[in-house]
Amino acid sequence: MGFTCTVCGESHAGETRDIRLGLPQPIFLLDEQERRRRAHVEDDFAILHGESGDRYYVRALLELPIDGEDGYFGYGAWVEVSQEDVAALGELWHDEAGWRSEPFRGTLANELHPYAFTEGLPVQVRLRDVQLLPLVELDEANHELVRAQRIGISSHRAHELAATVA
Repeated sequence: MGFTCTVCGESHAGETRDIRLGLPQPIFLLDEQERRRRAHVEDDFAILHGESGDRYYVRALLELPIDGEDGYFGYGAWVEVSQEDVAALGELWHDEAGWRSEPFRGTLANELHPYAFTEGLPVQVRLRDVQLLPLVELDEANHELVRAQRIGISSHRAHELAATVA
């Protein structure tokens, strides 16, 4: 079994172990014309302009450890952060010492199917090596996704998650 990577466009052997979400949910829900008018989206940063103010997003990686494996299942998800934090993240994103900064607070800006009600979950975004997306660390909450990040998922569950994009 193989898959085509949405980042590099290349085919890879094995099963996909991550899902890369293209847009923050509030931007995804806009029709094409409204999206062109109100949203500015880059690879890892996005802005949604609105009457009540702008909303800022960064892409980060939410990892779910897989029991008995060294790897993880990942969601390349969007996190909504404050204007001040998006500016700081922009400055530190390619800084070799950026990983030393305190984590940034935000909220998950995607529905991560098949998990339900994930948009709006409180998170922290932690910078790491400049070659890697920052990590999403879910705050404590009574939610299936939080438990999955804390205790891990089975390889069968990772297979089920991969099947949602097949």
